[in-house]
Amino acid sequence: MTSSQSITYVRIAEVLTELGMITEQTAQRVLDEFADFAAKPIEDRYEVASALESFDVAVSIHSDDVDFADEHYEWLLNEAANLTGGKVTVSNYRFDKAYPDDEDCGLGTMHFECNGKPLSFGIEQESNDYLDMGAAQEAIEALDLGDDPREFRRVEQEGPHLSDDIMVLASAEQREGLLRLLGLTFEARWYQG
Repeated sequence: MTSSQSITYVRIAEVLTELGMITEQTAQRVLDEFADFAAKPIEDRYEVASALESFDVAVSIHSDDVDFADEHYEWLLNEAANLTGGKVTVSNYRFDKAYPDDEDCGLGTMHFECNGKPLSFGIEQESNDYLDMGAAQEAIEALDLGDDPREFRRVEQEGPHLSDDIMVLASAEQREGLLRLLGLTFEARWYQG
C-alpha cells in the first residue's frame, strides 16, 4: 500500500472525511458501529476497499450465489442510487428473460430508467443464481449524477477475480486521494454510453 500509516477503520474515516467523501458525523457513526476493531490494522487491499461500503461510499457486486439474480439487479441498482444523496433515481426496472418459462435461466435483458432516461443491459449469466458481474458493473457505472463530478468505478483487484466487485462513488480527485492515502487503484469505465 502507498501510505506508510497503518490502515484501520479510523484511518479510512480520516481519509474519507479529508477527501470530502463523508461527513464527520458519518465517520463517527461507522467508528462507533465498528468500535471493537476500528483501530485494528487492515492488511489486505481488498478488505480496505470492502470497508468503504460501511461508510456509504461503495456498493458490492456479489460474486457468490444471490438467488434470483434477475431480481437482485434491481436491489443492487437501488443500493448504488442511495449513495448519491438523491441525485440518482432508478425506476421502472424489469428483467426480460431469454426463456421466460425457465426460472433458473439467467439470460436476458435488464431494463430500467435512471433519472427518467431508459437504459438496457444484456445479461449473459446462464444461471439465475449468479450475477453477470460485467453487466452489473456497466449498469452501476451508467448511473448518471448530472453535473456532479462523482462516478462509480470498480476497485482493481489483485490476482484472480473471485471476490465481490467493489464499486466506489468518487470524483477523479477523490480516486487519486484514495490511491495516494489508501493504495486503492481503479479500473477505467466499461460503460461508454
